[in-house]
Amino acid sequence: MSNGSKTLIVTGYDDRQGCGYVLSTGPDAAEGLPGGRPISHNGVTVLATPELAALLQDALDHRPTATLSWSGPRVPLTLDDTTILAWLTHDVGGVLTVKGSPTPRPRPHG
Repeated sequence: MSNGSKTLIVTGYDDRQGCGYVLSTGPDAAEGLPGGRPISHNGVTVLATPELAALLQDALDHRPTATLSWSGPRVPLTLDDTTILAWLTHDVGGVLTVKGSPTPRPRPHG
């Protein structure tokens, strides 16, 4: 993962589906979410609650981009911590807590 050996754990509530969600990354992800479903993409695996896992798999299959901030840009959807957190925040919405947040990428000047 992009944040080394740290584990990112995000909890939130998806108003569109009417359910809470949890997503976990990092080397201990599989141990941190009982009943979670693994999603893998380009050699990286995250663990998510079933509804969020289905939403993420659908996005990877059909709309594989994420918005990095409220005003863009859209980038390829990957499962690195910074991109998946941006996707949860700006595309899914409802992020409530983040444990082990990655350091934001520097913004290009100009």
